Amino acid sequence: MFPYLLVLSLVVFWIVLEKKSLNRTSFWLPLITLALFAGGRSYWVGTDTANYTRNFNNKLSPESFRFNEDVEYGYQLFEYSLLHMTNNYFWLLIITSLVIVYCYLKVIKRYSVNYWLSLFLFITLGVYTFSFNGLRQGIAMALFTLAIPYLLEKRLFPYLLICAIASFFHITALFIIPFYFIVNLRVKPAYKILATFFGSLFVSRLLVSYISSTNDRYEDYAKVSEESGGFLTLGFYTVLMLLIIIASYVYKIRDKSFQQLLMFYASGVVFVIPLALLGTSASGPQRIISYFTWTLVLLLPVVLKKINNIYVYIISVFIFLAYFILTTSKFSDLSPYIINPMFEVF
Repeated sequence: MFPYLLVLSLVVFWIVLEKKSLNRTSFWLPLITLALFAGGRSYWVGTDTANYTRNFNNKLSPESFRFNEDVEYGYQLFEYSLLHMTNNYFWLLIITSLVIVYCYLKVIKRYSVNYWLSLFLFITLGVYTFSFNGLRQGIAMALFTLAIPYLLEKRLFPYLLICAIASFFHITALFIIPFYFIVNLRVKPAYKILATFFGSLFVSRLLVSYISSTNDRYEDYAKVSEESGGFLTLGFYTVLMLLIIIASYVYKIRDKSFQQLLMFYASGVVFVIPLALLGTSASGPQRIISYFTWTLVLLLPVVLKKINNIYVYIISVFIFLAYFILTTSKFSDLSPYIINPMFEVF
C-alpha cells in the first residue's frame, strides 16, 4: 500500500508547491508521474492485467494474432499494431496509462475549482486505479470524459461521436448516450432521478440478459454474486449523492455546470441501484457506475468550497484516504504493488 500513498503524496505536494511558487496549475509532472506508476507495474498487479498482457508475455507474433469477435475491435487493433513493434507489455501499459491520465487531467484542469483536491480525489476514489483492472473500460471511460464539455454545452453531435469512439474500446460507452437527454431535459431534477430509477428497474434484467447472451465474455454478468465490495461501493456513492444534493440546497449552489454534473452523477447512481438489486457481480454491469462517479472529483471541491470549513476539509480528506486504503487493499487486488521486472535493479 505504501507505493500508492507515496505517489499520492508526491502528486499532491507538487501541485500545491507549483501553485504557491509559480502560481501555475501543474499538469505535465502529475501526468508523467501517474502514467509511469501505472505503466511500470507488473502484470501481477490487478485481477485482469495478466489477461491483457498475455499475448505480450507469450511473445505472440503479429502473424499469429487472431481478431476475436467478442472483444471490441478498437482495442484489438491497438494491441495488434503494438505487437508489430514490441513484445514488452510495458509499452501496452504505459501508452494506455498516458492516454487515460491525460484525458482526465485535461477535463479536471478545465473545470476544477480546487485542482489539488480534485487530483487527490481522482486517486483516492479509485478513478485513477480503475484501469489497473479493467483496462478496456478504463480507456473508454477516459475517452468519454472528453465528452463532458459537450454535455455541458448541449452539443449533441460531438457528444455522440466521442461515445461512439469510446465504444470501440468498451461497448458500455454507448449506454451513456441517453444520459445526455436526461441531463439536458427541461424537467425538475427530482422527476428525472425518479424516472431514471424506475426505468432502470424495468429494463435492468432485460439489459443484463441481452448483454450476457450476445457476448460470451459477459455471460457471468447475468449470474448472481455474493461479493460485498459492490454493495459497499454503491452504498458509499449513494450516501455521497444524497449529501451533495442536500448541500446544494442548503448552500444554494446555483452554478449551471455544477447542477448538470450533479444530475449526471445522480442519474447514474440511481440507474445502477436496480442492477445491484439483481445481485449481479460488482465486476460486471455495476462497473458502469464508474462512468458517472468520476465527476465527484469536480463536484466535491465545489461543495467543500461553499462550506468553507477547515475541519470539514480535514475530515473529508481522512474519509477518502481511508476509502482508498480499504478499496485498494481489499477489493481490487492492487496491493502489494509489484514493479515490472525490467525495472528491478537487484
